[in-house]
Amino acid sequence: MNKALLCILFLLAATTIWGQTKNLQIICKPPIQVNAGEAIKLQVKVAHQLKEEKTGTLTLALINHSTGISVDGWFLNIFPFQYFTTIDKENFEVEFPFTVPHEYKGSFDIELVAKVREQKDSVRYTVITNTNK
Repeated sequence: MNKALLCILFLLAATTIWGQTKNLQIICKPPIQVNAGEAIKLQVKVAHQLKEEKTGTLTLALINHSTGISVDGWFLNIFPFQYFTTIDKENFEVEFPFTVPHEYKGSFDIELVAKVREQKDSVRYTVITNTNK
């Protein structure tokens, strides 16, 4: 096969894969920056294309960006785990409350993972903590 044909076949395959919608998708708009001492209610939506009712899980982890160590306890992340059921054409929405400690300096990561049997989606966001208040 010549190189041009291989390139075209690769582009068609890549377009097909990238153009597909996910069966399970986390939708979240986390804050980019927060103040030390601020209470947060992180709103998260799990969208799905599943036709059958199945039980899934959604987890939130808070991680120190520079060290990679969990800060869940320090941030009072007391509801890090939620169950949901996939109902046809209905998205699951939840709030994860946590508080940024007054003494916390630096950035932290918000990691969300949704799973329904073999289906999985995960996202990770970095949030900057403003201590100049």
